[in-house]
Amino acid sequence: MFNELLKNYTTCFPVICDFGIENDITTCDWINRNGTQLQWETGAGSLSNWLGGPPTDASGSEDADKGNFQVLQSGYIYCEMSQIVITPEIKSIQNAFIESPMMDTTGPEGKCVSFSYSMDGLSAAGLRVLLHPVVEETGADQHFQNFDRVLWGTKDSTESKWMEAEVLYTFNQPHQVVFEAIAKDQTEPFRKYRGFVAVDNVALKPGLDCQGHCTFEGGFCGWTNDEDDDFDWALGRGSRNPSTGPATDRSSFMHGGMEGGYAYIDSSFPRKPGDRARLSSTELEPTDPDSPLCLRFWTHMYGNGIGTLSIIIGDEREEKEREIWSLSGEAGNAWYQAEVPVSSANPFKIILTGEVGKNNLGDIAVDDLSFTHGSCPTAPQVAAPASGDCSFEVDECGWSNVGSRERYDDLDWERISGQGARSPSQDHSQGNEKGFFMALARNNVQRPGSRAWIMSREFKGGLGPQCISFWYVLNEPFIDNTGPSLGVLAIYVKTQDKMGNVNVTAIWKLYNHQGPEWRPGQALIQELMDYSIIIEGTWGSSRANGFIGFDDITFYGGACSTKPPAATVRTGDCRFERDICAWVNETFDKTPSWRLATVSRRPANLPDKTFGAPEGYIYFDLFNQNAGSNMVRLISPQILATEEPQLCFSFWFAAFGNGESAELRIVRQDNSSNADGTVPEKIWLLKAKDMDTSRPMWTPAQVAVDSSTDFHLMLEGQATNGGFAIDDVAFTPGACSSKFSLH
Repeated sequence: MFNELLKNYTTCFPVICDFGIENDITTCDWINRNGTQLQWETGAGSLSNWLGGPPTDASGSEDADKGNFQVLQSGYIYCEMSQIVITPEIKSIQNAFIESPMMDTTGPEGKCVSFSYSMDGLSAAGLRVLLHPVVEETGADQHFQNFDRVLWGTKDSTESKWMEAEVLYTFNQPHQVVFEAIAKDQTEPFRKYRGFVAVDNVALKPGLDCQGHCTFEGGFCGWTNDEDDDFDWALGRGSRNPSTGPATDRSSFMHGGMEGGYAYIDSSFPRKPGDRARLSSTELEPTDPDSPLCLRFWTHMYGNGIGTLSIIIGDEREEKEREIWSLSGEAGNAWYQAEVPVSSANPFKIILTGEVGKNNLGDIAVDDLSFTHGSCPTAPQVAAPASGDCSFEVDECGWSNVGSRERYDDLDWERISGQGARSPSQDHSQGNEKGFFMALARNNVQRPGSRAWIMSREFKGGLGPQCISFWYVLNEPFIDNTGPSLGVLAIYVKTQDKMGNVNVTAIWKLYNHQGPEWRPGQALIQELMDYSIIIEGTWGSSRANGFIGFDDITFYGGACSTKPPAATVRTGDCRFERDICAWVNETFDKTPSWRLATVSRRPANLPDKTFGAPEGYIYFDLFNQNAGSNMVRLISPQILATEEPQLCFSFWFAAFGNGESAELRIVRQDNSSNADGTVPEKIWLLKAKDMDTSRPMWTPAQVAVDSSTDFHLMLEGQATNGGFAIDDVAFTPGACSSKFSLH
């Protein structure tokens, strides 16, 4: 009976399932496991705001999102994490499982499962793909015995966007594929919030359709041995020499069983030290600058004569190769997982290179190659010591606190685990409380504006655009009526010219509370000179026990965009925390001048706008000045023309002193105005006599600026018995709101 049922299921199981359309949604014979608190449901984008799930299916139709509910929506399956718990006595099974029909053996070539997934919300903790062996004796709780094998998993929110994934697997017994939606534990406060995990477009295909993936059970999966190397990679299922090589493949090493194979280099006679074997993938498509690939694989390097295993990217268009991962020497008689980010602007191949070591006890094996979308820090760290990548699980990977003696900062970054941390309770790499990450320290004499720098090693410039990606948390547990004031996380590029002049340029800045979860960030690096990266954390005036931290730094080639967009640093933006950025103080050498506020010299009773610190803004104060010598001018860097007809220049100002004579002006100077004698245009004017200057207060302002041509802005101040302070200047595309456009 069991075998007949299995036969019927395997012949009827749909190879592809898009879960139908709105009036005819189907699960394609996938079924929920019994006895779980949460359940998978069928859904559609038009129902998402009512019942949960993403606003569109994986095909990307946005009609429902635009309010057009007359168009039938394609379906998907999803699990809403805030479902009411109706069986509280079942406390150990809090996740949701949906199972495919039963399937027979995959054969040695394996099966490729491809699908789309979406995840969002504070209560969603992850999605996993499991392989569940089917046993003939179906006990009441057989589904929850520890038989399931994890084939694939993610814990990162897609922010309701759909992502594609695929997994290659082999199994020689009847089995089911299972999607597991993972919820936050019921003891966690975030469980009460909304959250979902969704899956769409599930397809079961031949193993070779998972391009580049390989289990080496039934061959090399399209990978080929090079013809111009010294010898070839071979397929194996167990070493014949107990002093080198693995006893079994990786899967059998972890789960037991007799099936499984791997690829390896045989270092025995007639091989000699230095001989190399190269195994090349099929040609792969160029990667997205915002989404590199993560190559994961397992390696076994056991024996007294282990040489070197290297991963190389071969650019097919430019016919160039570059090494991205390399590991030498014995690592013990076990399988270890490795990973490395892969990026290329041109079609490319991945090349596995095995090099024979000092003697014939040097078999190197690899198994279970896979590719996923998204960056990942190189592992193990010693395989790319010069990359700057770091998961912080072992140490800081060469990143170092600058030190207070250099007077750049007054705090340190600390490497801590989630155990006992203020927030979060888990790192990003491992997703548990034992994992490590970097956190901005606090001290007993901390004040607003206290900061810490951590700096990378020096990187070689002139290699084209590079991207730094990472994960961050900026969390302010409670926010009082003064508004968010946690602080800032920033990334700088530090260079030094031949004369010894140091330049520090911001490329990414994100201010104040962003939420309690790990979020992805990335920034573009474009430097011709050698450079170092600085990560800076600065505390604001918040009285909450907040947290600023980062984890999983990865560098890869490509012209990536800034993420999140709010962290974009535009030319001319400045908060005057350390200097005046790229603005030029035309009156620097004169007595009346714009000057940076310091603890010892600043307007009375005026903390900075950004953090409430005693310094961190620019001001001028002119008292008892004669007419004609009371003008100060601050000039912006060149602002390039934009596609938008206007930019909005926003800033905060404060007036102080007598106020009768104090004026603040904004002047736009077209780049061609000096050449043709055109008078610069005055576009904004404020007279302090119209304000109460007895107690200076920060006031927001905006002014629209014509951006059809390149230009500079000039901040001009004039007074005989008073002054103005300026902070948080910024340029944003588009028109200004009318609320603060005062002039």
